[in-house]
Amino acid sequence: MKSDSAKAAAFTPSRFIVRALHRSKYIDYGVAFAVGAWPILYAYVIGAHRTIGEHVGYWYSWNWSSLAILLPLLLFAFRFVMARIVPVGPSWSPPLQPPIVDLLREESAKRSVYEALRRRVLSRWNVAAPLAVTLIIHILDAPSVLAPYIGTGTAGPSWATMFEVKPEIGKLENLLLLVSAGIAQFSAVFLGMLTIVLFLQHNLFFLGNVYQRRWVPAGEEARFFQINPKDVNRCFGFRIANVAFNAQVRALMIAGAAMFLSRYANVIGNAGAKPEAQRSFGELSFIEIFPLPSQWLMALSWLAALAVVALPAMVKLLPRIPGRGAERAELSISNYLREFFSDEAWPKDRNGRDEPHQIVAARFAQNSFWPTGDNRAGMLFFFAYWIFFVTLLPAPLNDPLAVVISLVFFAGLAYLARLGTFAAFRLSLRYVDELLVTKAVKFGQPLDSMDPQSDRSRDIGVFISYRRRDSAPYARSLHERLLDEFRPERIFMDIAAIGPGDNFVRRIEQALEAVDAVLVLIGEKWLSVTDDGSRPRIDDPADMVHIEVATALGRGIRVFPVLVGGATMPAAQQLPGPLKALAQLNAVELSDTRWDYDVRRLIDAVKTR
Repeated sequence: MKSDSAKAAAFTPSRFIVRALHRSKYIDYGVAFAVGAWPILYAYVIGAHRTIGEHVGYWYSWNWSSLAILLPLLLFAFRFVMARIVPVGPSWSPPLQPPIVDLLREESAKRSVYEALRRRVLSRWNVAAPLAVTLIIHILDAPSVLAPYIGTGTAGPSWATMFEVKPEIGKLENLLLLVSAGIAQFSAVFLGMLTIVLFLQHNLFFLGNVYQRRWVPAGEEARFFQINPKDVNRCFGFRIANVAFNAQVRALMIAGAAMFLSRYANVIGNAGAKPEAQRSFGELSFIEIFPLPSQWLMALSWLAALAVVALPAMVKLLPRIPGRGAERAELSISNYLREFFSDEAWPKDRNGRDEPHQIVAARFAQNSFWPTGDNRAGMLFFFAYWIFFVTLLPAPLNDPLAVVISLVFFAGLAYLARLGTFAAFRLSLRYVDELLVTKAVKFGQPLDSMDPQSDRSRDIGVFISYRRRDSAPYARSLHERLLDEFRPERIFMDIAAIGPGDNFVRRIEQALEAVDAVLVLIGEKWLSVTDDGSRPRIDDPADMVHIEVATALGRGIRVFPVLVGGATMPAAQQLPGPLKALAQLNAVELSDTRWDYDVRRLIDAVKTR
């Protein structure tokens, strides 16, 4: 069997995907703009840019003419999102690791998983699949679009058939405009399909690398993502990688809003002599509502995209899913739960004994289906179902009351569909055992009272913010003390947590998204340290301490001002605008003469939720 290094050496990545992911290839944005702008210019040259009667000119077909702006924006958004999900490069070690790689502890395991993810993302098949789907969509549209040109029928009045009302525009010239616009549309659709395919590859890779006893060989446990049922955030410990999952949700919602607007533009533009804004919904024929096959395919593809983005919610159901050549786990609660743990990793109580499976099951039930929390998943499912309904059956714009009623009605359907989705998830677990969906043990005793602290306090994420020229020795001493109270991977201090070659700004932003408390160490020079221009660094929005504190305050993370070295709490007027709220927080002083006592007080405060 080939080693990972041998496989990496033999692998030839898709040059197209490597280029598409490369954020520094700025010329690509110019090319994207040119592809979208050429039909606008050509329409002007041949005279198809203005509306003539019922034939809407190309310049006034907003869902087409806007492609000149949308294509470069789509490319930028694609690169921006992928840099947060799969920032894979040509080799190890990348400037920024994919967030799911941070779920692993050992450096060798991180490298192995990174190489496997890199091969999966940069595979040439990832270009072939979206290309084929995009071709199929446009081939299905072709008979309707080309009917006036090949004499097999007619099409609705638009810039695509401007030759019918303007004889000086030749049929061939109009066809060239149609092809030019089609290329721009093809590019946009292909980029969207490529995004879905890469999301799919990432999410399948994530699920396939969650530890399952039946498919992980002994001795290779470190290369797989281990669930932590004691996670204080109730996300199995996967919240560290929330950047990757949340980026997909945001991308799907933005794409949904764009699809919704495009859908209405198509209906309005194809409603004939009487635009939809002047016609009742009953007057529109099926062809006017769905002028092209791609229009109803949009709604179906949206559900497919939802299914792809929602895949990480299947973690709890993995034992019921065959994979890696292994059969499904036996449907008993003990076997089901043991699929997630090796013998050594089974949860222990405070005395080091294996916890009963009833307790583990209750902890399992307390954790979310979605890696970053079920509230976010619920929002995702609701929005996605709502977009599906309103895209499938757009409301008549001429009747405001009907618009409101339809949107509210579809919102109700979306809410019911959301409830049904989670009910289906829970039903799959309830089929194994009721304990897997009951958030306390059967006899009703809460977990925290059965096992005080239940080690959950060790899972609190702590971020140490400090200025090296001000309080570095105190930060190191505090970090060493916190290691006795919290899990090492849940404590972030830049020297300890940022590896060589890491993008430290990005790593700090990722850490702040995953922590529960920020300790701001303030020494005597915290305010007075200046940059090369003698400006106080704390006033500089690009200063890392400024960014750390402002971000934590802005996100509502618990912030603890920690005074060291005899420092006093800064007044509000001494702080820049984004940091003024810091002055309103009660500070904790760590005295040199009673260090242990003061640190104990600070730790107790952090653990008090």
